[in-house]
Amino acid sequence: MWSYTGNPDTYESYVCRSVLADVALENHQLDKAEALFAELVEVGERRQFRIPLAMVYFGLAYIHFETKRSERGLTHARNALRLIEASKTFQLFLDQGVRSQIVAEALIRVGEKSPFLERVLENLPEKQTVQSTVQDRHSIRVQCFGPLHVFVNGAEVSQERWVSAKARDLLAYFVTTRGEKVPAEKIFDAIWGEKERTSRTAFHTALSRLRNALKHKEENPRLILVEVGEYWLDSARFNIDVDEFDSALAKARASSNSTTRAEWYERAVSLYRGEYLQNMYYEWVFAERRRLTQSYLTALQELTTYHLSNRSPKQAVVCIEKAIPLDLLNEDLYCHAMRAYAALNDRTNVSRIYVELKRLLRAELNAVPLAETDKLYRELIR
Repeated sequence: MWSYTGNPDTYESYVCRSVLADVALENHQLDKAEALFAELVEVGERRQFRIPLAMVYFGLAYIHFETKRSERGLTHARNALRLIEASKTFQLFLDQGVRSQIVAEALIRVGEKSPFLERVLENLPEKQTVQSTVQDRHSIRVQCFGPLHVFVNGAEVSQERWVSAKARDLLAYFVTTRGEKVPAEKIFDAIWGEKERTSRTAFHTALSRLRNALKHKEENPRLILVEVGEYWLDSARFNIDVDEFDSALAKARASSNSTTRAEWYERAVSLYRGEYLQNMYYEWVFAERRRLTQSYLTALQELTTYHLSNRSPKQAVVCIEKAIPLDLLNEDLYCHAMRAYAALNDRTNVSRIYVELKRLLRAELNAVPLAETDKLYRELIR
């Protein structure tokens, strides 16, 4: 892809990007895969990259069926069938395995009559049910917003399976430092502390418990990789909500369309369930917690501005009321809130917001609102 950074609309770049989306899909990172596939639709239609575009629509169809959005999934599936059937590249569909079965059966259930689909279903090796496929897939999802929750194939890992809290905290550390190779000594100090009189074997015991907690049936992938005394997370095996959050924000910032940008910000906001690793108080948690809280606050501010400009003050109020507790002395937030309530002709709450700001500034800083804030309040209350 590097060779085509100046012209991302080339066929070669398009195919590489679709393969990247396929990799995310294979690892059951559905949000990431959907974002990558969605980026490719407009270019594929404009440049008429028929066969790779067909597989883009196919990927989107499968994701929508998996996430119970069948109506939109059928639209994507029909688009995929329209393109792939004309090219007669039967093997491409067949290579998708059980995903082909899910998409093809969905089309046939709604009355699509196609020899192509029938041939796909007839030639799939040892057809499986959707349920068995979901059960057999080793999928690990980690929710870091709010208290840590870990799910293996949809089932939450219980405290009994962790055996010890240190095993769970060790996974949180590897998730936080993902992308880095970390020496064992540094990991031990991060979890057990430099002064704690514990044998270094505690690290290996916790690591073994971590791996056992994340096992599925007879599978025992390493998950935490090691080389020459350095350890790191095998990120490809994990679906982490923070990655989805950061990806949604990146898509929002990159979009030139205000509605699309707002949709990505909404997606990011929906993933934020509370502070990063809410119940953990290690030093290595705090920097990431601050970064993500600030990103969440920025997303809320952007959405507030968007809703106000689109005359949706109720949605603006919802966003800004979530934002204010994150930065209680930020006057800009209170100004946004006053504008939103004024747009609803709600003078009571305009006054409440201003009075609360005055109280906090006096109590915390022995200060008063800026002249611009005071002027805005008087204009709005009139």
